[in-house]
Amino acid sequence: MEYFELQPLRIPSGWTVQYNNFSEYDLEQHGEKYRFELVEDLLQLKNHNLLIDLGWYPSMDSAGEYVLYLVDTKKDRPFERPIEEFRSRVKAEIIAKLEYWMNGGHCHELLRYS
Repeated sequence: MEYFELQPLRIPSGWTVQYNNFSEYDLEQHGEKYRFELVEDLLQLKNHNLLIDLGWYPSMDSAGEYVLYLVDTKKDRPFERPIEEFRSRVKAEIIAKLEYWMNGGHCHELLRYS
């Protein structure tokens, strides 16, 4: 059985890791044998009232995709009305979007008024 390390990410100060199960496993590179790495609860990061949530939907389904949410936890039903949502099957695109969202310049205005 192969073991996959956690996916390296550039997480700037201010963000707290709530949980991290986002491994280096890549469906395109490693095939379906280890698709159990693709679950709904991959990564969650928090900065004040902002929350970034990453999952694979449907869980463990090789036909699924990554879904990334940026939500305001002060809002009613934040996942029903996310600030932004991004979907992709390409892991590099998810990492790029995740790191962009965490960038102080992108979230600066949202954090300023939190």
